[in-house]
Amino acid sequence: MEIYENRRAFRIWKDFELNILYSGLADTGPEWRAEHVRSPFSRLYFILEGEGLARIGEKTLRLRAGSIYLIPAEMDFSYFCEEHMEQLFFHVNVNGQNGMDYFRDCRRLLEREGNPERTGLIRRLYRSEGAADAFRLKGMIWEELAAFAQEGELPEPSEQNYSELVSRFFFLARNPVSAASQIRGLAEALHVSESTLSKRFRRETGITPGAYLNRLVLDRACRLLLSGEMSIAEVAERLGFSDQFYFTKYFRRQMSMTPSAYRKLMRRG
Repeated sequence: MEIYENRRAFRIWKDFELNILYSGLADTGPEWRAEHVRSPFSRLYFILEGEGLARIGEKTLRLRAGSIYLIPAEMDFSYFCEEHMEQLFFHVNVNGQNGMDYFRDCRRLLEREGNPERTGLIRRLYRSEGAADAFRLKGMIWEELAAFAQEGELPEPSEQNYSELVSRFFFLARNPVSAASQIRGLAEALHVSESTLSKRFRRETGITPGAYLNRLVLDRACRLLLSGEMSIAEVAERLGFSDQFYFTKYFRRQMSMTPSAYRKLMRRG
């Protein structure tokens, strides 16, 4: 018996996961408006009726009925609706082994023409409460994201195998994600000096361990604020902040708004 093993595909399946943080079917008007939004997740929009506008830098793009859009994680953009728009939206992360979003480095808004029958099916599946339909819907979201990755000419996931040291750092930093995590403490747990850890990590990832830890905390904060009904104080405690005041101060410094304002804004789509 001969068996072909696609180890490349297996590795990608193992390393990447799709998290849907929030979603909604929204009928919006002029109240759908925000300036300089930046999110640690990507936004997938199916425009069903009407139209809206998105502005990135000096460029304004019309969000037209029948089209599908992906606004990558970390992109600074503004959005607004002049009259009326119906949209089905998903806030998603496609996270790799290092916990970072795959679309994070894409610097442009991506657009595709939708298929009316397919979009109609996605809408019906979204309204269903059945588990099988939820599985189908998530599979179709994967397909849309794959098409955007291909059409946006995103690079293939890196073939690099992280060293054991950096892989273990990823694991320790994410289990659990905590504002109390310090590079010195993680270096001690890994039985290396802080200097050795910092140099190795930066060489393999292109960022410092401190910047990586900050990204993890901010990403997790945004997820917790969106994914449940935890109070701000509970989110602060879950992430290891000394109190709600310090967490709010940290979040405002990173996102230019309070956690409660962020939660309200993100739930508008």
